[in-house]
Parts: sequence; structure tokens; C-alpha cells
Amino acid sequence: MAIRAKQVSRVIIGGEWFSVELGTFEVVEMAFTDESGELAHEPLDTHAYTFLTPNRDRYYGPLSAITLIKLADV
Repeated sequence: MAIRAKQVSRVIIGGEWFSVELGTFEVVEMAFTDESGELAHEPLDTHAYTFLTPNRDRYYGPLSAITLIKLADV
């Protein structure tokens, strides 16, 4: 089953629902960088999510932390 990232409207993380601003949900490689933008560690080989809430707060975390995804009907 494929999930259309641009249709993600809500997710459950840590047992709590979070609203997602439509079109902002992305799956990315998880990494931390230093002040100059260089990797601060060896590759993690972990996928992460990032999205904006309707209040324009940005969230990041390991993709495995999402337990449920709600899609918008568009």
C-alpha cells in the first residue's frame, strides 16, 4: 500500500494526534548536523518524518514513531 505524503492530514505520535498542514509531510534521512552543516555523527540509516502543523510549528522524528496516519480526501 502506498501512502500519498501530500495527503497526510493527521498522525498519531506517542499516543497523541497531531494535525499536519497539507502538503508539508515528508520522509527524509535522519541526521544531525553541527553549526557549519556537517554531519555530527556516522550515518544513522534511519528514516524520519518532518511536517508543519497548521500553526507553522515544524516537527521531526523517527518514522517508526508514527503509529497511525489519516489522509485528507482531496
